[in-house]
Amino acid sequence: MSSSDWKKFLSEGKRAVEIVRKGLINRGINAGESVITEFGTDEDIPVYSNDNQRKLFWISVKGVSGRIENYRILPIGYKGWMCGEVESKQWVKPPSAIIWYCLASGMAWGAIPPSRLSTRWFISPDRWGTVVDKRKTSQLGRTVYVYPSWLVPPAAIISKDEIIAYINQLAQQE
Repeated sequence: MSSSDWKKFLSEGKRAVEIVRKGLINRGINAGESVITEFGTDEDIPVYSNDNQRKLFWISVKGVSGRIENYRILPIGYKGWMCGEVESKQWVKPPSAIIWYCLASGMAWGAIPPSRLSTRWFISPDRWGTVVDKRKTSQLGRTVYVYPSWLVPPAAIISKDEIIAYINQLAQQE
């Protein structure tokens, strides 16, 4: 795989974040650029107070490959929508919202993380990351594993309009 192919592969998530960020800005939400924290993790879309003095919360954006026409119907083999590695600091200080964005169809949907993920969501694959990430493995030419991630069942998913209304509500509470 060439360097340019790999950069294209990595840019999918960045494109999804930028599309969602611009959409939020167009709706009057003070959405900032992605930041890398002191832990080396990223905060996809930090949301700031109107005066830009305080970060109020942040939004995790997940780019979805393939073509999704109905987010309530999981692709074959899925148990839920993946929302990030459990070791990530995002579960120490949770985001206030998660948004999935399908680049192929332009469809977006979301979820509001519960305070105790384990009571509502579930972890897959098993905690040692033994499931092969077929997409990255084929792109890189070496075996890459999917590490434990929270999976959000379809029952916990909300529509684009509902997640935007929730984000607006949080931003107004500053």
